[in-house]
Amino acid sequence: MEGHLNALETELPILIQAHGGSGDFWAAFAGLADVIEDNAGAHQELVAQRISAMLTRHGIACEDEPG
Repeated sequence: MEGHLNALETELPILIQAHGGSGDFWAAFAGLADVIEDNAGAHQELVAQRISAMLTRHGIACEDEPG
């Protein structure tokens, strides 16, 4: 799980550059993050916190996500 989270964080700047703040960013990001979250099991809360923190570090707030 840690390796997948690290890979997602490494990929994040590439997704931001490719998609900016568009809905396409969220679709691409969610496609990657959802797989990690779906397999988190008992660690779901920890994974959600880590994903939220990585978005914050890159200047993207979770509430920016369209919904």
